[in-house]
Amino acid sequence: MSTFRAWFSACRPKTLVAAVAPIALGGAVVVAYAGAAGLWMDQVFILTLLSCLGFALCVQVACNFANDLGDSCKGADTAARVGPRRAVSAGDISPAAMRRGIWIACLLALFLGAPVAALSPWLLLAGLLAIACALAYTLGPFPLAYRGLGDVFVVGCFGVQATVLTAWAVCMPGLRDCGCNKLPMPWAPALLAGLGLGLLADNILVANNARDYETDLAVGKRTTVVRFGRGFARNLHGFNSVFGLACLGHVFGWAPMALLPLAIWQHLAFRKATQPAEFLPFLGRAAGLMLLATLLCVTATCLGWVPADTLWMR
Repeated sequence: MSTFRAWFSACRPKTLVAAVAPIALGGAVVVAYAGAAGLWMDQVFILTLLSCLGFALCVQVACNFANDLGDSCKGADTAARVGPRRAVSAGDISPAAMRRGIWIACLLALFLGAPVAALSPWLLLAGLLAIACALAYTLGPFPLAYRGLGDVFVVGCFGVQATVLTAWAVCMPGLRDCGCNKLPMPWAPALLAGLGLGLLADNILVANNARDYETDLAVGKRTTVVRFGRGFARNLHGFNSVFGLACLGHVFGWAPMALLPLAIWQHLAFRKATQPAEFLPFLGRAAGLMLLATLLCVTATCLGWVPADTLWMR
């Protein structure tokens, strides 16, 4: 495998949806609930979102690199594993080169996120914490993925934290074109939207862990699927799908709920999977559902479809 293809594959492009979606959703929440018409056209708003997006993408890549390195060092990526090729365990990228890649991704995240971090020391602290959690997912003395905390990490960091902090960052600068010095922070809808998105994102991890059940069990990687079995994974997948869309529907109205039939179809198919290879398609399907839900939420916001009876969350 060529060097470029190896690094590109190590970035795990399908998972990058989990970095893009909460940034878009955080901006949509502010547009829908902060009472600022024409916000999508404001230069400060756009630049703030782009800074958040650059930071989130780089942190996601750093997390993927760390996962590749950590699983290889701990023996989780073996020849028995079914799934996409892993760069370090396959010998495409050396451990030393992957460590440098992690550092570069983290430094780039800090550079791209600097405009947002400069707005408040709390945003800087939150950004550093996000990087630390991303690296601690599989590296360090207490790897979260090996302690059954991976699902909590995904929902908390790539759902709630990313969405809420994006909305908070957008509200801080004072968007001059909208005629307001500072926008009111819509805490309740941002938290609920972040929770819904995080649950949908967690289905990517649920499918991944259900696929790797046997190999994770063999090396003592105590994911929730290893702890509670594939039956638990099937139930969690259904809960995430339905409750995740319900949270988004409560914030953005009927538009994301239009995906409920698709989510149920995906879940029924997921329940039938038994062998590792049969879980492979559900990583991409979970990412696709998450992307479609985000697009519908943003579309509903742009077209003014967010119903008035949800505005109690202001």
